[in-house]
Amino acid sequence: MNEENTPNETVQKEDKKRNILLKILSFVFLIAGGIWILSLFFDFKSYESTNNAQVESYINNIAARATGHIIDIKFEANQAIKKGDTLILLDDEEYRIKVKQAEADLASAEGNLHSLQQATVTSQSNQAATKAKLAGDMASLEKAEKDYERFRNMYADSAVTKNQYDQVVAKLKSTRAYLQAGQSELQASGSIAKQSQTNLEAAIATVARKQADLEAVKLQLSYTVITSPINGFVGERTLSVGDLVNTNQVVASIVMNQKIWVTANFKETQIERIKKGQKVTIIVDALNDKKFKGVVANSSPATGAKFSMVEPDNSTGNFVKVTQRIPVKIEFEASPEDLIEVKPGMNVTVEVKK
Repeated sequence: MNEENTPNETVQKEDKKRNILLKILSFVFLIAGGIWILSLFFDFKSYESTNNAQVESYINNIAARATGHIIDIKFEANQAIKKGDTLILLDDEEYRIKVKQAEADLASAEGNLHSLQQATVTSQSNQAATKAKLAGDMASLEKAEKDYERFRNMYADSAVTKNQYDQVVAKLKSTRAYLQAGQSELQASGSIAKQSQTNLEAAIATVARKQADLEAVKLQLSYTVITSPINGFVGERTLSVGDLVNTNQVVASIVMNQKIWVTANFKETQIERIKKGQKVTIIVDALNDKKFKGVVANSSPATGAKFSMVEPDNSTGNFVKVTQRIPVKIEFEASPEDLIEVKPGMNVTVEVKK
């Protein structure tokens, strides 16, 4: 009898254990379900997160400022470069010829300027001499007029002969004629001096213009050497030696390696709990979820859709409310050396502590 009861007791114990386990599991699932339902109405998380985020960086598109054929390319794709490094050399023969022409034009203008400077000095000297001669003629006229008055009175008193009187009158007339001629000569020399000064000023302006022309063609010549304006990594190389490059054509793109950040697109319902200065955890997908520290720098003044080239329109009248995204800029707290593996364009997940 005892032997028959032993298996039944064992079965009853196992059933009891199974029932207890099922009750525990049911209780756990009930609690988990309750927590899930409550999470739909209440936010228990200590952070706001989004995986709609990417690493950003400034990309400098280097454009040619002169037209010419490429004679040498000094970089390869993905190469690290420094500010001032030569990227591309263009054929500069045409620009060198223009420089020589501009130098010749400047030399000719400077020669003309020197000639006009001498002419101006000569005209001013002639004008000064004419003034001095006119002053002498005026003194002679004054003396002749005094002699005439004296001899006229003497002639009236028969103190001098008529021949002597006629000589004084003739002297007065000739002195007046010399004075008039001197005045005309002074006026003419003044006009010549004024014209010389005008020509000189025009020649000075011409020299200045020729100097500017020379500097302009020298500047164009310098554009045949295309250099990097920043430190960074050059992108794809799409040009070859012999290709014709036109002005404003992009010849290379350089990614700055000193400044990267994250643009995280949070839902508009999250943005109220995201403030400037909050700490951020940045998880990089491509680096086995490697984590970096960051901080919220600022947020966009409008949604991403407002900055798109073609803003979504609802002209049909069928309105569906879609949660908008607002870009938030997040800066890394790590040094550039620690961010070598982080590349612009990588997808990341960000968690902003509340």
